[in-house]
Amino acid sequence: MTIRKSEDWGSTVTRPENLVICETDAAASQLATNYFLQQKPIPAIAITRSNLSRALGTKGANANSQKMQATPFDLIEVTFVDASKTEQKVLALGYGLLRKSWWRREIVAAMNTSFIGDWDCTPRSHPNDGKFDLLTVNSEMKPMQRLIASRRLRLGTHLPHPQISVKQLTSFEADCSTKPNLYVDDRKFMSVNQCKFRLLPDALTLYW
Repeated sequence: MTIRKSEDWGSTVTRPENLVICETDAAASQLATNYFLQQKPIPAIAITRSNLSRALGTKGANANSQKMQATPFDLIEVTFVDASKTEQKVLALGYGLLRKSWWRREIVAAMNTSFIGDWDCTPRSHPNDGKFDLLTVNSEMKPMQRLIASRRLRLGTHLPHPQISVKQLTSFEADCSTKPNLYVDDRKFMSVNQCKFRLLPDALTLYW
């Protein structure tokens, strides 16, 4: 069930017996991807150091708690072709990002939540609203404008901007003619030739 802003999200439950503890969003992404590729149900996951949890106003799960907040999460399926022309799939909990450099060329990010590190990239994004937020930085944006925007990103005040766009989608195929690097929840995949994003609604439940 998708959740809109201002609606209650999640419920308090007893800690699942089969709960899998992951230290980071990247580790949870790898775990979820492994189960997904094997066509197995993704287990209950708690993340102890998580950017995702900032949507809940916390820094991560208390893995020892017997009462936890269960929150359904959408995932983003990222399908890409690397330099060896091998197609791969990985699940993004927080984001999938395509860029060569912050300072030049187009930047594209499919955002399930608002944050990439300390940057509040898409302040209106919600991780269970049935869509991802596609953030695009125009290739013509000058380095000085990018510097100013980078200073504002920590507070989420970089928007609106004439050369930065945000729209909500459920799927998107990126132009990878410049062979950008792909980043998924802090994991780096070098030089991709093709990349597409697809939302998987209510794909797993995270516990905090």
